[in-house]
Amino acid sequence: MGRPQLYSPRQPDSPSRQLILELAKDLEQVRLHNNELKKVRAYERKSFYEKLDRLEKEKEEVHNAALTAAAAKRDAMRLEAEEILQLHLEEEQKRKEEVEKLWREKLERESVEKARREREEAARLEAVKRAQEEERRRKFEEAEKAKKAQEEENALRDKVVQEQKKKEEEEERQRKEQGKAAKLQAVEDKKDKDKLQQSGQTEMTVKVLGASHRTPQQIAEHQRYLELHQHLKKFRKYMIAETKTNPVLKQHMGDMRRTIKKCVGQLVTDDKIANRTPTNEISTILKMSLTIPSPPVDAHQFLAFPPTNLTTLPESETKLPALLIYLLNIFSKAIVAQLIAEAGITPKYAEPLGVLTAQIFSMDPFSFKGISMIDILLAKYHAVCPVLWGFYGNEATDAGKVAVGWWREEPSGIGTGGGAGKFVAPQTHEERMIGLGAGFAAISLRNFSKTARKNPVPNTCFWRVCANILNVPASEVQDTHLLVLGALLRYSAVRVVGFWGDVGLALLRKAVVEFPAGLGGRKGPARAGVEILRDIFVRERCILL
Repeated sequence: MGRPQLYSPRQPDSPSRQLILELAKDLEQVRLHNNELKKVRAYERKSFYEKLDRLEKEKEEVHNAALTAAAAKRDAMRLEAEEILQLHLEEEQKRKEEVEKLWREKLERESVEKARREREEAARLEAVKRAQEEERRRKFEEAEKAKKAQEEENALRDKVVQEQKKKEEEEERQRKEQGKAAKLQAVEDKKDKDKLQQSGQTEMTVKVLGASHRTPQQIAEHQRYLELHQHLKKFRKYMIAETKTNPVLKQHMGDMRRTIKKCVGQLVTDDKIANRTPTNEISTILKMSLTIPSPPVDAHQFLAFPPTNLTTLPESETKLPALLIYLLNIFSKAIVAQLIAEAGITPKYAEPLGVLTAQIFSMDPFSFKGISMIDILLAKYHAVCPVLWGFYGNEATDAGKVAVGWWREEPSGIGTGGGAGKFVAPQTHEERMIGLGAGFAAISLRNFSKTARKNPVPNTCFWRVCANILNVPASEVQDTHLLVLGALLRYSAVRVVGFWGDVGLALLRKAVVEFPAGLGGRKGPARAGVEILRDIFVRERCILL
């Protein structure tokens, strides 16, 4: 449409024109209003989009700030983690360096300790060597003296024989002259001479057995245990004979015997857990013996000194299964044999054997009316190691060797002086005595204060056997005494002090220091083995005597 025409504001020529002009004005106003509205809408749209842009920009700034903060936090955490890791690495490095330092120090200490032990061992070997040389020299001198004395004695005997021969010739001449009266007198003289010889032999036997320092009660007690030992030998033969008529007994007895011997040999020194298996197996075997039919035997026969309250029981209440007694005897023999074989070389091995012995003989199922059957084992000890009870002799003589328990290769009467076999070598005898001494200490020094069971061999028995050895006169002390004493004390110092305190320390000092010192100039490996215990107690147990 065309541009509207403008008219001057003069009065319209007519009302219709006036209306047209007003309409044109109104339309112009409408147009202007529309233009204004367009501008307003454009402005609103522009403002709206600017607002949206501003809000979006603000959100973007917030988001960017959050991302920046998150990145900063992540970087801080990473730095902290790196610092912690670095600290851990440094600590680990320090720990490794400390471990290496401790290891080097340990190696140095072990090297120093090894060198010290080697020096001590060399010194000990040198001392033993000197002692052996001194002993050989002493024995050589004694042999020379004995040879000289023997020559003098032979010369004196020859002189006496010649004088006796002259005297006999004179007596023969007188007898021929005096006739029957002289012959009767000669017979009486011979009887008197036989009595004197018998009296001299009896006195010599008492001296050999060391009974001069024993009371009649102690001698009778020792003899009773030896009788029990012989009775157990006969009982073992009796049980073997019983198996020939009792098939059930024969079926089980041999297997049980072999199992007990096997289990005794399976014990180890430093593993109590492993020792439970053979201990439980032996206990099970002995409990089985109570259920297997076997002849009943009088329990009094296997107790050295039954309590008086048990001697009045009816005969039916004094019976025990013969198989149980037989297996306890086999168990005791196995313990003694293992002590001799193992503890004689390594005395520390006696410890598990002592624990096993105390456990078995303290169990109620294997006792008689609450009385332990430990006498079965003690009877063997009285036979093979009599010096523990103060019975001994001069080891230079055969009778003296029998008196101290020196083993014969083919004995017919152990502990009684019988048997025609050769005596075993001194080294074998030493190992036997060391094993038996260590075993007795391991059995008698058990602590039963934390159990309801009774100690089958009270601790006082250990004190008593030590006293029996320490009270032997210095002039009569034999090497066997020293060997047994050293074995008794080698691993017992802590228990002796624990049981008896200061009195125990006095016992150790008496045994290790004063007793060997009282032997004077007599030297030898046996004495050195006792004296060296003083240093061992200080080094291993911090016990200063």
